[in-house]
Amino acid sequence: MLNSAERAHRIEQEKLTTDDKARLWVQDQWRNYDVYRVPVDTLLLNVDNRRFRAERMWAEAHLGRPLDPENNPADELSIESLLLDTSHRVEGDRIVGKPTGSSEALKKDWIRRKQGSPLWIRPDGTVRNGNRRLSMIKRLQREEGADGWGWVDVIILPISKINEATLLEMEQKEQLTEDFKVRYNDIDYLLALREAADNRGIEWYDPESIESVAGVLQNMAEKSKNEVQRDLYAVKYMDIFLDESGHAGQYHKVLKTLERFRDIGRMMQQIEGQYPLEEAEILQTLFAAVRAGKGHLVIRDMRTMFKKDKPRFDRLSAAILEAESGWEPDGPSLSDPEPSALLENDTGDEELDADSEEEGPGPEVENYPKDDVSSAIDLAIDSFKSSRQDNVVKVLQEVCNRLEALGDRERLSAALASDDGALVRQSLTKVLQWADDNRQLTDRLD
Repeated sequence: MLNSAERAHRIEQEKLTTDDKARLWVQDQWRNYDVYRVPVDTLLLNVDNRRFRAERMWAEAHLGRPLDPENNPADELSIESLLLDTSHRVEGDRIVGKPTGSSEALKKDWIRRKQGSPLWIRPDGTVRNGNRRLSMIKRLQREEGADGWGWVDVIILPISKINEATLLEMEQKEQLTEDFKVRYNDIDYLLALREAADNRGIEWYDPESIESVAGVLQNMAEKSKNEVQRDLYAVKYMDIFLDESGHAGQYHKVLKTLERFRDIGRMMQQIEGQYPLEEAEILQTLFAAVRAGKGHLVIRDMRTMFKKDKPRFDRLSAAILEAESGWEPDGPSLSDPEPSALLENDTGDEELDADSEEEGPGPEVENYPKDDVSSAIDLAIDSFKSSRQDNVVKVLQEVCNRLEALGDRERLSAALASDDGALVRQSLTKVLQWADDNRQLTDRLD
């Protein structure tokens, strides 16, 4: 394999001038750049590509070493797979998967229309924009031979004229607003947004700073200011969740949780400063829902409960605290996600964006009382929704349906004889007491 100096030398010696120029938005103005043709084998996939940072963390954790495509051919193949495939797994010393619908569409489009726009590269051949396309070409070379796939169009961006900070902003603008390319994984999108915010000096615990930076980034992300602000709060609370779990910065452990943390961010944004003595407890109640595997719609129900029936939400917080009382995490608490569940990032629709990302099962928390916490949340939400139901007939019919279900196959008798018999008896006593207290209502009708 070629080293950096060897790649740079070959590119300089072998590049072919074309008559084309590419127009790029650089430092707040449009600039024209010459387009060259260079050999594919002089180009290096960028291991720091922001498109797959969370997946890269997962891959490196399972391979037990950093990915190094410059010195290890197997790692170049692993990066290709992370960019083009889904259902990833470790096979020997590399990551493999199966091609996604979007990568197959990209290949067919290239074969039909050839290269649409040039890749962006550094003088040493490191690709800074166009890694998926380069991965597809390298795979085609192996499958069909180099004939017809040996050269690509590039723009060469020297460090002396475009420094790393400028190139980072160009990459973020290009990749966050892309069209035919595959959409960002939810976490990778947030990390790109987070990096852009950090570069603009955001103060994560200052609401005014978050709002100000959201206004600056809205054009880059091509979203409204409110949408960017919402996503910045999602980043903030995802970071807090990982830090509290003993996995700071290990974003691969929370893949496909964007909507959960968006809803947490929405709620915490509303209560910041309003409930200073309860803020930490409220946040832990929401984090408990994440640890219990609840989806964003459940978290949204909890947010509605807080706004419309805070005493009930407070009782839920107390119930969760009691359920968690025996859980004492000893060091990091999140397990590595299953690749089949969390790296499945293709739906066959290339037009979906980060907002449409399919929700995953949530992080797996070691020794967490998941069932007890989940049950407490379900009961609180069910109770809340019933309390908001004005149709008494419907509520009573729902009660009858559930009581009838308990009579099937002597379920109630079996439950009373189980290890949870005391809790069953306690609940049954409440039901019978309620019936006795209201029996007089029907007696009057007689």
